[in-house]
Amino acid sequence: MNIPNPFTNKVYALGDGSHYQIRPIQANDRERIIELFNHLSPESRYLRFAHAISKLPDDFLDDILHLDYKKEMALLAVMTSHKGTEEITGIARYATPPNQNTCEFSLSVSDSHTSHGVGTHLMLNLIEHAKKNGLQEMIGYVLRKNSRMLQLVSDLGFQILNQDDDPDFKTVSLPL
Repeated sequence: MNIPNPFTNKVYALGDGSHYQIRPIQANDRERIIELFNHLSPESRYLRFAHAISKLPDDFLDDILHLDYKKEMALLAVMTSHKGTEEITGIARYATPPNQNTCEFSLSVSDSHTSHGVGTHLMLNLIEHAKKNGLQEMIGYVLRKNSRMLQLVSDLGFQILNQDDDPDFKTVSLPL
C-alpha cells in the first residue's frame, strides 16, 4: 500500500460557531460517503455526476477508498454531529491519467453546506496537494448549468472554456 504525501488536517469555522475538519479519505469512510450521497438532492446528484443516479456504484466507492496516492487524492470535510459521530459534508478528489502531469478534479458538498466555504476550502487544499505532488495542471468538466461550480472555479482562478464537441459542458483548467 502506498502512502500519501504528508497532509496536515485543517479546521475551519462556520458562521454558526460549528467547525469542520479537512482530512484525507480513509478506508473506513465508506458508510459516511454513502450518507453524504444519500443526503444530496436529485439536482445536486445530477450536477455532480451529469446524469440521474440514485445509488453510488460499488466500483466508484472502491476507487475513492483505495487510492494510488502517486496519482490520486481525496479530501473530506468532516463535522462531528451532535451525537458525537463524524459526518462528511463534502469531498474533493483528483485523479491523474498514467504518464501525465495533469489531474482531473471532482467536488461534492452536501446541500446543507453549500455557500459556506466548504467547497472552496476543499478545493484550495486539493490544489495545494496536487502542487506538492508535482502536477502541472488541474482540469475539470462542469455542466454549463452548474453555475455555483463555475463561479467557484472562476473565483479560484480556473480558466473556463466552452467545449466544441459537447455544448452541455465547459472545461475548466488551472495551471499549478
